[in-house]
Amino acid sequence: MLAKDGPKGPRQIALQVLRAVEVEGAYVHIALDNELQRSGLERRDRGLVTELVYGTLRRRLTIDWVLDQFSRHALEKMPALLRNNLRMALYQIMFLDNIPPAIACNEAVELAKAVGHKGTVSLVNGVLRAILREPGKADYVKAAKGMERAQAISLVHSHPLWLVNTWIKELGPEATEQLCAANNIAPPTFFRANTLRTTRDELLAELAEIGLTVSPGLLAPEAIRVLAPSAVSHLASFKAGHFAIQDEAAMLVGHALAPGLGELVYDLCAGLGGKTLHLAALMENQGQIMAFDTHGGKLQALGKMAKRLGVTNIQQIQADATNLPGKYLGRAKRVLLDAPCTGWGVLRRKPDIRWRIQPEQSQGLVLLQRQLLKMAYQCLAPGGRLVYSTCTINQAENQENVLWLQRNNPDLRLIEAQGQLPVEARGYIDGDSPMLQLLPHRHGTDGFFIAILQKD
Repeated sequence: MLAKDGPKGPRQIALQVLRAVEVEGAYVHIALDNELQRSGLERRDRGLVTELVYGTLRRRLTIDWVLDQFSRHALEKMPALLRNNLRMALYQIMFLDNIPPAIACNEAVELAKAVGHKGTVSLVNGVLRAILREPGKADYVKAAKGMERAQAISLVHSHPLWLVNTWIKELGPEATEQLCAANNIAPPTFFRANTLRTTRDELLAELAEIGLTVSPGLLAPEAIRVLAPSAVSHLASFKAGHFAIQDEAAMLVGHALAPGLGELVYDLCAGLGGKTLHLAALMENQGQIMAFDTHGGKLQALGKMAKRLGVTNIQQIQADATNLPGKYLGRAKRVLLDAPCTGWGVLRRKPDIRWRIQPEQSQGLVLLQRQLLKMAYQCLAPGGRLVYSTCTINQAENQENVLWLQRNNPDLRLIEAQGQLPVEARGYIDGDSPMLQLLPHRHGTDGFFIAILQKD
């Protein structure tokens, strides 16, 4: 039996994270990392916590539908701990082959004893036992066959119906279903070899020597795919600054900007600086990168990562990139605007976004993105290049914003993005648009958008 006091087991920790995400609005990756750091759990149990948290969040809509078929009590009226205990147990029963359903049920009952009371214990036991007795009643795939296409995709692949409808209008029903299915598969991890301190081949050998399963990436010359990495920050190669963690799609942004060795480069929304640091490596620490962000804490974190990676040509500037002082305008040879967005392209990596973002929020983001694009244009020197990128799959935030910018600034020329990518990527990414929309189900990357504009 789990105790209310003392060390917590993996399921109790997972339950606390799920509650924090739903009730407190915590970001799943931050809440999970914080809990794991103070948990003292072994690697195997840490892996179980991660699987339970991310899996339950990814499949939440489907799980809730099944629970609604069996529970006399409305889910939304239950205490958050009870609701998420049921969800987590049902995730194990329905989607994990390595945990017997009876064990998942018993563990949920024990967890209810630790965090609830007699009534909640009875409810958990009753609902889960009923599901085990009547699996046909929980057959959501069969139920979906009688629904309209959008509703069926939403139920089977656990995505909000409004988001499914948005993607159907933009991508069509077949691609939307493939995209939603891909979003339920845990994404691969990629390391970006830091070419200021090593080469990809050297890093591949270094990582293989310590027992990691690694292979070259397909799209970027610095990319390394890593199977099931653990405790990355403790690796000697990480401490030595030989790599950073970055998805392949994000690596393509730096190559699209193609900064020269001695140029002045702006990163208008630098954040934690993943792309900023890649630009520095591409520039071989020559020239200057001005990294702007409104959050001083993120810029401080960028500075720490720059030190670890041996980056010396970045200047951090805490400023609002929608309203930069005149001294910064008309100077930059290269401007990167990796804009704040809805994040619909990283749902497989951050599944809590599905339940956090509402459809009306994208409208406010489009206004912000256009303010940032206007300033990005004003920062460009004659002949300068602007790269606009997001990690979302939404034409209003992506293609429509680029066309708006061009209409208001006729001296901006759209450059065909595929031709600017590394050789590795050109044969792998197809499409008939000069703008690039990467998709998880087609390219195996995050859902990333890249557009390249040249000022004449």
